[in-house]
Formats: sequence, structure tokens, C-alpha cells
Amino acid sequence: MTTTYSVPELRQRLATLPRLSLASLPTPLQEAPRLSEALGGPRILIKREDLTGMAMGGNKIREFEYSIAPAVDAGCDVLLHGAAAQSNQSRQTAAVAARLGLRCVIVGRQDAHAKLQGNLLLSHLFGAQIQLHQMDDQGDAVKATMQRLRDEGHHPYNTSSDGAALRGVAYVDGFCELFEQLQSMQVTPDAIYVCSGAHTHTGLVVGARALGLPWRLVGVSPSPRDDAQAAQQHVDLAAAHAKILDLDIDVKAADLESYAEFVGPGYGVVTEGSQRALQVTAQSEGLLLDPCYSGKTMAGLMAHIERGWWGPEHTVVYVHTGGTPALFAYADELGLATPALDDRD
Repeated sequence: MTTTYSVPELRQRLATLPRLSLASLPTPLQEAPRLSEALGGPRILIKREDLTGMAMGGNKIREFEYSIAPAVDAGCDVLLHGAAAQSNQSRQTAAVAARLGLRCVIVGRQDAHAKLQGNLLLSHLFGAQIQLHQMDDQGDAVKATMQRLRDEGHHPYNTSSDGAALRGVAYVDGFCELFEQLQSMQVTPDAIYVCSGAHTHTGLVVGARALGLPWRLVGVSPSPRDDAQAAQQHVDLAAAHAKILDLDIDVKAADLESYAEFVGPGYGVVTEGSQRALQVTAQSEGLLLDPCYSGKTMAGLMAHIERGWWGPEHTVVYVHTGGTPALFAYADELGLATPALDDRD
């Protein structure tokens, strides 16, 4: 039998952890009536984690309030991150390093979107030292760069792996915020959709279960993976979040519902579904999604509406995790081109 906690009790436990002040909180919870109408589906509410304020927003800014706090306490002087060239987390790592007066090193990939646009451009602007490697060499390059920095007398902190469990803890706090907003609107959602890389999803689930809420949290993966295997791995992550907060809860694999079928050929590849999701959302609500994460999550929600999962009698919360700067590196894949001069009005 597990224990049920109140929002004040969860916040009291969260307050015992070191935390930075980086994000503009609370982020809005907004109605999307024209999107609902366009999809012929449920009432849709959008949790605007793209509006966390810093560096064009995104869920990592909320996460970094908790996960980078130990780095500051330990006197780390370099923040490092390694991912795709258009990584949102790299951009947000560079921005937080600038805010904190730390050095930033990005060990990126020389991939199809390694253009000086979008997130890569912003990481340069924030003053990060940027390396781009071939995918097969990137992992070794991260390890070598971390060791070189240590040999030079620095104290580097890898924002991917160091303090990783605290990123999910941040979304226990985020769930408390969302729950209070829904209460104020007198709304009980039928489902909450979120991009399910890992920590944002697992943190939201831990928050829901700690409050004793059986709400359905539906994840959409941005990367190819086995759904059942991912759920088991996420159980371990959820347990790590609960342990940090000393919560007596039992999160099961069934609580960590997630779907990888909307990824397409691979990570960062625009699909027909994600292209449609970006266009419909932009043209119905003036709301921008990104090609890798929020766009594919919306594509999953749209597909589920089309399959009859959700109708006008339902309410769905869509968590917009940000990432919109990457749009500027994806013009070709999105089927957008500059019109010829003769075609213009």
C-alpha cells in the first residue's frame, strides 16, 4: 500500500533540495479551441513549458533549476552537453552557463542539421565552445573532453548524466503546478500527453501518483525504442525520483504509457504526421511546435483522436516542451520554400 500526499507536503519535500532560480513560473495553461475544432476532437489545454522564459524556453530550464543546483554547490566551473547539432538541451545548457557565469562546452554531432541556424546558432551566441563530431565518435569525444577539462584543473558537469534524476524531480514540482491550475479551472483531464524522452514524463507520473491521482499520462517517444522495455527502464527512473523525495509510492510499468510508433525513420527525422501536426497547430492557434519532440507528440495525439480514443466529451492536456528554435534548420524537410519573385502577390 502506498501513501498519498498533498501538494503542500510535496512542496515541503521539494523545498529541502538545492534549487536555482532560472525559469519564469508558473507557465500558462491555455485553451486551444481552434485546434480542438480543427481536429474534431477533445477539449485541448496546452501547458506552455515552451514559455519557461530563458533562452526561448523549454522543459530543460525547469529541470535545470534542480539538476544544476548541485553543480553550483560543488563549485563546478564548466557545463558540458553532447547531443545532436540542433539539441535543445545544448542550447539551454549554454544559456544557463552564461547566466551563472560558467564556461560551456558543447560536444555536438556533425549531422544533417549542423547548420549555423536554430539551436546551434543560439549556442554560439551564448558563448559556448562547440565541437562537432561524427556520431560514432561522439561518445568517446564526450569522455575525452570531460577528462581533458579535469586535467586542466576544471570541474566539469555533464548536464545529460550528472544530477539526471533531479530533472524528473523538477517535474514532480511541475505536476503540482499543473494540478493546481486544473483545479482552479475545475477540470479533470482524461489524459495528459507529453514527449517521453525520460525525465519529464517520469516526473509527471511520480507527481500524479504521489497525489493519489490515477490520471492517464501518455508519452510519445522522440526516438526509436521498444515501448515495453522503455516502460521498465522508466520505472527505475521513477523510483529514483521517489527516493530523492522520500516518497512511499509504487510506480508500475503500466503507469508509464509511451508510444514510439510516431518517430518515423529515426530521431530528428520529420514525418508526414509531424509535418501535419506543426502546420495544423500553427495555422489554428498561431502556436509553434518543433520537429523532433513537441511535433511528434502532437502527431501522436492527432493519430489517437483519429482512432477514436478521444472525442468532444473528453479533455486532454498537451504539455508543450519547447524546442521551437530548431524549426529554422528544418525548412527543407517541412516542405517550405521561398516563393519565386514572380509568384508573390
